[in-house]
Parts: sequence; structure tokens; C-alpha cells
Amino acid sequence: MRGAYNTRQKRELQRFLMERSMQHFSVDEVVFEMRDRGEKVGRSTVYRYLEQLAEQGRVRKYPGVQGVTQYQHVEDAASCDGHFHMLCSRCGNLMHVECELMGVMADHLMVEHGFRLDPRETILVGLCEKCREDGGEAVAHVSDCDEGCHHSL
Repeated sequence: MRGAYNTRQKRELQRFLMERSMQHFSVDEVVFEMRDRGEKVGRSTVYRYLEQLAEQGRVRKYPGVQGVTQYQHVEDAASCDGHFHMLCSRCGNLMHVECELMGVMADHLMVEHGFRLDPRETILVGLCEKCREDGGEAVAHVSDCDEGCHHSL
């Protein structure tokens, strides 16, 4: 009986991951959403499963605000290679950023300093627009970033 229960849980967890592909979430978010769906799943079960998938390269882990790890399901290991990440230090939102200026910076670091920047592991920490509007500290945006600078969630 216990094996069937775990199989159903894994199927439901896999369904959650497929629905949230390339989105970021915490263990608690998974647990709460699963409970909202009527699925009983323990926090430790979700954690162990996500850690197992992270070891397999099917899930990426990112440090979050106040020590809360964020996970991201990736269909393909290379799907996160082409963009960098920004983390809001107030709300914990983890965003993808595809910006030509970041590529220029990565190229500069390689050519001038012999340092290869890994976009999958690079996280810029600051305040998102909403948190700044809600009274956060102002964070300057690079003035040269023109219309060619595309930020995506």
C-alpha cells in the first residue's frame, strides 16, 4: 500500500513541476499547492524529491531570501544557460534576465580577466520594481541600457 501512495505523490509532484516549468518555487509553496489540490504530501517528502531531481539536473536550486531555497524545474539542462537571474532581497522573487548588457559583461570578464561567468549560477541581488515602489531603497539602473535590454520573468 505504501508504495502506491508514494507513486501517486510522485505523479502529483511531477504534474506540479510540469505545470510550473521554468518558474521558481519553494518547498512550502509545493506543499501548500498540493494540499490545496487535496493531495497529502509531507514537507520532507517534497524536499527529498526536489533534492533528488537537483542531483539529476532536472531541477535547479537557488538561494532565496532568509535562507529559503528556491527551485526551478528545467525541461532541458541547457534551458537556463542563456540568461542570468535577479533575486529581490525583500520579497524573494527570483527573475530571469535576458539582457545584452549582461552578455557584454560576461564577455568582458572572460577577455579581460580570464574569468568565465556561469549564467546558471549567477544571481544579482537587489530590490525589484514593486518593492522599490513600496518604499524600498532606490537602486539605479544602468543608464546605457536602452530598448535592446529585455527583462523577462
